Amino acid sequence: MSDRTENHISGGVFFGVVVQGQTITLTLPDRPDPALAGLPRQSATFTGRRTQLEQVLAALAPPAPDETTDTVVVTGLAGTGKTELVLQAAHRALREEAWFPGGVLFVDLHGYDAERRVSPKRALGTLLRALGIPPEHVPPGIEDRARIYRSALSALAAAGRRVLVVLDDVPITSKIHHLLPSDGSTATLVSSRHSLSELDALALTLRELPADEGRELLGAALRTALPEDSRVAVEADEADRLVTLCGGLPLALRILASLLVDVPTRPLSHLRRDLEDAHSRLSVLSREKRAVTAAFELSYRRLTKDQAKLFRLMSLHPGPDFSTEAAAQLYGESVEETERLMLDLARRHLIEAREPYGRWQQHSLVRLYSGKRLRSGTDSWGEGLMRLLAHFHEMTTLACERLLGPVVSSPAAKPHFADRAEALQWLEAERHTLVAATIWAHKAHDDLMCVALAVPVSRFLTEMRYLEDARKVLTAGIRSSRRRKDSLREASLLSSLGVVLRDMRKLRKSVRKHHSAIKICRRLKEHQALAGALNHLGLTLHEQRKFEQAVTAHTEAVQLFKRIGDRIGVASALINTGETLPELGRSKDATSALRKAAKIFRKQGDLRGYAQALGSLAKATRDAGKAEQAMELHKRALDMPDGLLMPYERAVELSNFAGTLTAAGELEAALTAQQEALGTFRRLGDRRGEAMTLGNMALARQKQGKWNKAVRLHTLALEAFLEGKDDHGLAAELRSLAVVLLEQGCNTEALENLELAADLYHRTGDTERAADTLDFVDRVRKRVGVGMRAVASGV
Repeated sequence: MSDRTENHISGGVFFGVVVQGQTITLTLPDRPDPALAGLPRQSATFTGRRTQLEQVLAALAPPAPDETTDTVVVTGLAGTGKTELVLQAAHRALREEAWFPGGVLFVDLHGYDAERRVSPKRALGTLLRALGIPPEHVPPGIEDRARIYRSALSALAAAGRRVLVVLDDVPITSKIHHLLPSDGSTATLVSSRHSLSELDALALTLRELPADEGRELLGAALRTALPEDSRVAVEADEADRLVTLCGGLPLALRILASLLVDVPTRPLSHLRRDLEDAHSRLSVLSREKRAVTAAFELSYRRLTKDQAKLFRLMSLHPGPDFSTEAAAQLYGESVEETERLMLDLARRHLIEAREPYGRWQQHSLVRLYSGKRLRSGTDSWGEGLMRLLAHFHEMTTLACERLLGPVVSSPAAKPHFADRAEALQWLEAERHTLVAATIWAHKAHDDLMCVALAVPVSRFLTEMRYLEDARKVLTAGIRSSRRRKDSLREASLLSSLGVVLRDMRKLRKSVRKHHSAIKICRRLKEHQALAGALNHLGLTLHEQRKFEQAVTAHTEAVQLFKRIGDRIGVASALINTGETLPELGRSKDATSALRKAAKIFRKQGDLRGYAQALGSLAKATRDAGKAEQAMELHKRALDMPDGLLMPYERAVELSNFAGTLTAAGELEAALTAQQEALGTFRRLGDRRGEAMTLGNMALARQKQGKWNKAVRLHTLALEAFLEGKDDHGLAAELRSLAVVLLEQGCNTEALENLELAADLYHRTGDTERAADTLDFVDRVRKRVGVGMRAVASGV
């Protein structure tokens, strides 16, 4: 047994007591210092991180004569592959000719493992012995060790023997700078779970792998152990779901690969089902000594008491990301104190800063781990959660009032949100959280909070056309209101759900919800709620083309609103009446109703309602053949304070304005307006609005005689109408397309479209247009039958 280190050196550089040989043979003690293990082996299944790898290599390359080499610090959450990236870069750099003729020094400081941790002082002793310094010449103090270490590296660099220093798993310590060379030529690679922003270094932060790179890593790891394994290729969708469930964490994916290698017949779908249970996911991600939980545990143990408490409480937040203000509600301290702790956690990569500043996110597996720590501890978290939900309710109510309420020129008190844009920004940032919070409150049987949240949250979601989210929130609110036996709130939410279902083109379901709400309101004799439900019912009946019934519902709503003195309600019902009456041939009555509505909104100071009334009046004026007057009304409607109209409302008004421009022959201006409206409808995912706009654009192209462009636009509109579930709009579009096809001489195809349009008109109850379309078909057949080219303008 040997207990000494012997060096046999040939050909080298000598400086004082420090010796570095060209060829070194080390006879190590039987129990070598744990910090000295040489450069570990790199993984054969490294994937992704291409950009970061190139950045590291660019920093390690030999510097120009007037430049210095950067220190590179690779940081990130435990398990993101920091060490692996460093090793890949180090091995590649060592293979580059003349980059590091002096070799590499590698030290694993085990910075977060209390039992194996290596102090900077001890690491310097090991590095000095690796450089050839006899143990008896290694000074006891860290400052003296650092001076000799830097001198040795500097001398080697000067002699053309540049060295690469790799410091792995570096802890948070002010003494880490002692391990950094100072000669400007020696390159240093550092990995740490902490940001180490105090170092003058190039900082690279590793995050989760995207789906394609995660799938590639999983497949490569499997094929390395089992070359014929094709499970990832065969079950590619399942592999992507596994990557998602692991949050793209390389450590978790490598553990999954090991589990799959253990049982080569195990399908990915079977493993995915095990992982889908959030409560057991962390236990699944464990194999022998490798476990995601163990990796997180090392970081958690280094937290202070306050940091650890906030870390645990953040698992309660219902949304995918969160604000500092929300975290402060959970923690129960000031925003300033909470932000300080959040920054501490961010430096340790236990949370991640998002844009804009002040928003944060936890990795999905870290969130599960923090929840596990919360459940196993003694934290009193009920009050914090209630504060958070109450905060969401208050802020959502204030934001909706600012965004959707009447414009007040000089409010009595300073509003919480400076303007509509700020209110909308807050609502958009918290949208997913607000939906999750409402549903969580219902599932937790906190029905009072669920209903309280559902009202303002669903209002925002509906106005912004987040219809599926609105449906979920309203459904939860209705169920909670029933459990509370709060019939009035149930009726209100049912009516709101009816509006959402109408916009989703689920018209029969919409009518049923409205009738349920009306029944409750009549029983309770609640006239305000009844008037609102009737007004909403009329809108759905209009979409069903039941115009007489729609007018009846709106008229009753007008009378009820008048009885209780709700002038804004009267104006709203009058607008809806005015938009339906033209379908019954009552254009003059429609214009009168719309003028009354505009007058009321203006007197009440409701500029948003006034703009909507002007837009509807403009459309009626255009249909009366007064395009010039209609254009002025449209311009007044659109020329409202910035942000007053919701994006959907502005898109509708732009589309209607474009129709008026087309009627006036201003085709290029019409197309410009339609293009803006089309972009908004697409952004909102409103296929019906998109379809109507595309159809109007096609009509403008027809007037320009650009038949091929018109056909393409009509075809796109047909596809959107089909997806938007609007058979009447589809019929109109088929007829318009037929006109273009006739101009192009495609008579057979045009006739097929016309016959299909007539059938759709008939099925939607529009017998007048069905008959007119069939008459059109007969005239086309007669002309085609005698060998004449069918010309649309003459048919």
